[in-house]
Amino acid sequence: MSKIFISHAAADHNLAKLVVDFLKEAIGVPTGAIFCSSLKGHGIPFGEDFNDYMKEQIQNPDLVILLMTPAYVESHFCLMELGAAWAQSARSLPIVVPPIEFQAVTKTLGLKQAWLINDKKGLIELKSLVLKAVKDIEERTEHTWDDKRTQWSVDLRKILPKIQQATKVDAQKHKQVVSDLKDKEAEIDRLEAALAKAQEHNAELEKLKDKEAVKSLKKGASGSKVLQKEFDALIEAVDEAKPKTSTLVLKHIIADHFDRAGRIDWFNNSPEFDAAVAYGLISREDDRVEWGRDKLKPFQNAIREVQWFLDSDDGRKLRKLQDANVPMDPDDLAFWEYHLSM
Repeated sequence: MSKIFISHAAADHNLAKLVVDFLKEAIGVPTGAIFCSSLKGHGIPFGEDFNDYMKEQIQNPDLVILLMTPAYVESHFCLMELGAAWAQSARSLPIVVPPIEFQAVTKTLGLKQAWLINDKKGLIELKSLVLKAVKDIEERTEHTWDDKRTQWSVDLRKILPKIQQATKVDAQKHKQVVSDLKDKEAEIDRLEAALAKAQEHNAELEKLKDKEAVKSLKKGASGSKVLQKEFDALIEAVDEAKPKTSTLVLKHIIADHFDRAGRIDWFNNSPEFDAAVAYGLISREDDRVEWGRDKLKPFQNAIREVQWFLDSDDGRKLRKLQDANVPMDPDDLAFWEYHLSM
């Protein structure tokens, strides 16, 4: 009979191999002391009867390690192994593998302590448990132990995403899903009714001959005031963040953000732009706007927020609601002259 019996589902072969390799390489458990039916050198020898050999190996092992995965709890054979370990009161360690619920496992096994596999601290407890259960342990250095613990985390991250997921749900979860589905269907019916009403409203709008009346009704539609309020708040943020300088310089800075700034006329506009140079807003050498300065970063970020909003679905809706004489293209200086009252 084996000293350590690895109870696992065949679908979890790679995970079982990771555990077995760690037991041997990090802790020093001899190869012959571990039984794991899916691994060569640890499984059932040729010529042996499968059921008889399995029964023999699970008779009073020093330690049973239970790999509690979705595939495990759906396997009748695995549950028989679990029952055998429980009936013999064998020393056992359930290793809980998400999405299996940790509390569900510990309650099922009579409040037995378990290990959540992605809790790295559990490796220390595993080592302690194995050293107590198995006597003929091969010596391993602390350096080897540390290396193998680090490698465990790397290998586990690769294996866990590939773990076979559950193919069944329990009755309570199925009942909840059905209930949620009915709620969603009711919500769909409500939304379809609202859509039909909106379509009817739009049809009535199209019948109106007065375009201004149509525009007025659309502006009054639900949500338009919210969009306008959001847009106004973004413009206000730009206004509050703008640097203290002349209107002429401010227009140049905005145009530069959109790569539309012309050359500065230093001769005719020297006082205003000289002041901008003194305040660190513009470089006289190459007409460069000093966007990297702290005083301009909030201003540029506020302009970008306006751009992102107007490029969004909500922004496009707001554009359609505006009067034709209201500029709504932020890369046009007229937009900023209008909305910032420059």
